[in-house]
Amino acid sequence: MALRAAKNHRKLRGLGVTPRKTIDTIIATRCIESDLPLLYSDRDFDPFVERLGLRPAMA
Repeated sequence: MALRAAKNHRKLRGLGVTPRKTIDTIIATRCIESDLPLLYSDRDFDPFVERLGLRPAMA
């Protein structure tokens, strides 16, 4: 999971978005890989939804 999280971090950086917290990247990657929706209120997860396919629990 750490390698996939690093890949997602690099992908977002390449798109001009810098994830602020490492743990957010790990949580988002776990949800993306397991196809789980994430319940969140932290705007830091928005780039993962918009660019990497993270599913929000409340859409």
